[in-house]
Amino acid sequence: MIRHYLKVAFRNMWKYRSQTFISIAGLAVGFACFAMATLWIRYEMTYDRFHKNADRLYCLYRHNVFTGETARAGHYLLPGYIRTAFPEIAGASSVIPWHTNIEYEGVEHSVDWIRIDSSFLTLFDIKIVEGSMDFLIPESKNIAVTREKAIRLFGNDSPVGKRIKVNGEEYTVCTAVAGLPKQSNYQFDFIEAMRQTKWNYGQGEHTIVEIAPNVNVDTLKRKFYENKSYVAVTTIFPLTEIRYKGVDIKREVKFQHIILFAVAGSLLILCTLFNYLTLFVSRFRIRQKELALRTVYGASTRSLFAMLSVEFLVSLIAALLLCAVLIQAVLPYFRTVSETRLELPAIYLESAIYTGAIIVVALTAFLLTLAVFKRRTLDASIRGNKKMFRKMSIVVQLTVSIVFAFCTVIILKQMYHLHNTDLGFAFKNRGSVYIPADYEQVKVLNDKIRQIPEIETSLSGYYPMLPIYAQYSYSVGSVEGVKKDNLNIQLIFMSEQFAEYYEFKLIAGEMLNENDDPKRDVLINESAVKYFGWTVDEAVGKTFDAADDHRVKGVIRNVYSFSPTIAAKQFCYLHPRRWEDGKGDDTNPFILFKYAEGSRNVCMEKIRKTVAEELPNVSPDFSYDEDEYNKFLKSENT
Repeated sequence: MIRHYLKVAFRNMWKYRSQTFISIAGLAVGFACFAMATLWIRYEMTYDRFHKNADRLYCLYRHNVFTGETARAGHYLLPGYIRTAFPEIAGASSVIPWHTNIEYEGVEHSVDWIRIDSSFLTLFDIKIVEGSMDFLIPESKNIAVTREKAIRLFGNDSPVGKRIKVNGEEYTVCTAVAGLPKQSNYQFDFIEAMRQTKWNYGQGEHTIVEIAPNVNVDTLKRKFYENKSYVAVTTIFPLTEIRYKGVDIKREVKFQHIILFAVAGSLLILCTLFNYLTLFVSRFRIRQKELALRTVYGASTRSLFAMLSVEFLVSLIAALLLCAVLIQAVLPYFRTVSETRLELPAIYLESAIYTGAIIVVALTAFLLTLAVFKRRTLDASIRGNKKMFRKMSIVVQLTVSIVFAFCTVIILKQMYHLHNTDLGFAFKNRGSVYIPADYEQVKVLNDKIRQIPEIETSLSGYYPMLPIYAQYSYSVGSVEGVKKDNLNIQLIFMSEQFAEYYEFKLIAGEMLNENDDPKRDVLINESAVKYFGWTVDEAVGKTFDAADDHRVKGVIRNVYSFSPTIAAKQFCYLHPRRWEDGKGDDTNPFILFKYAEGSRNVCMEKIRKTVAEELPNVSPDFSYDEDEYNKFLKSENT
């Protein structure tokens, strides 16, 4: 009987092949988009969820006053202090993760390596599979390896006693441990004991804490922020949210854009499902007379239901198979963009679960529709109906399509704005070349580069705006002689030549020049004016910071040298001769150059040749402002 139903289903699909193709193709694309987007979201949100007490594990973060950035805080002494000073902390551990290469039997291997203290094993519930605890002895050169990595490196032999080299140093494996699942922020292959070094925030230390049950997290955050006696820990952040919300995580695609992708996929599925149901019901209506006659000739309700259900399911299963083909086609790109570590079977399993759930919903809707039509009499089937279902379905499809189209137009307009907005400075047809040489040699090279016909202008002694290098965060002590607390401003060097090169836009006062007092005169941007509570007209001549007595000579437009999607920070622009005996930032090894439209590659080759003639052993490194700016929009573009 099933064979008969399948034969009838395929005959009807072929008879209405145009409708069938449109339905199956639309559903397949919708399934693929939605399944991969939701899989991606679930992957991001399940990082470190497998730990015991995962909801009580947090990382410490601190604000760096020099760079203005917030990053993870840590030192090997910090966990002990945290446990003593904060009774709300049930446990704390220090960890340093990094990626490195090891050498075993003359062959190099890429591995994840961490340094830990003993508390890490408790917080993360690390199980010892084989060996001793000697790898926790600092400076012992004993290490632990995960069982999975040991099998890959040493085969089925016991890893205990094996020797490897890291940067020329020899280590002995004394322990095998159970590794963490792939979805962890602290994935590792090898474990080494934390070394007791001098206090240094630049070593990449992280501190993980477990808060006690029933602790108010907001109150604890406030206590951390107010505590200044040992280390300036600004806040704590849930370990399970770092992957997709962490401020120090560099992502190819922002998490909110993944959600947008999932919403788009769900809208596409909704539209194609209604389209599929409409076409199927239309075919069903055409066949009403046939079905009514089948009933007269003795066909049972069950047999009619089975025949139509098989035809409906065949189309959905065909869409699912086509969805698998589409996923296979885009899988390499998806893995690159999403940075996921899921294996192919897991991806197909997750996709099948999501699409299977959608099929169940669609089948339920179909059965309800079939039940309504089944109640119609033979006479009603012959006479026809008002086609209310089709009208309602078309209205729903049209509504969804209009919403989809409207949102698409908004996103395209936003993309156009991001690519064409005024950033407060000119960055097109501008590049920089990094030359690791004495700055006097750099100046000589700058004179020669300026003579290249395709080069319109060049400048040495300054860092490029994109990517920004010379930026410092500075605490303002007073404004107009009035003492202030918790005021910070970003500092950057700028001269008249630098402002002319990047075409900064002055909106009040005057630009910095050689006749200024380099110890006092500064420029500020619009955000700084607002930050200090001034207006643009009254800002010129104002002073701030009693220590250095900055005097505002002019106000420039906000410069978006980070990203146009981030609010402009408050900036103060200093004269380059302010520090270092009047040399300022002249000692940096960059040459900035503006080239004629379409001559980028020619300029690069000529500059490379010029450098080779003057400094044969130096390899120049090029960067282009447009490329750097496009990196800010990589998530939107993807």
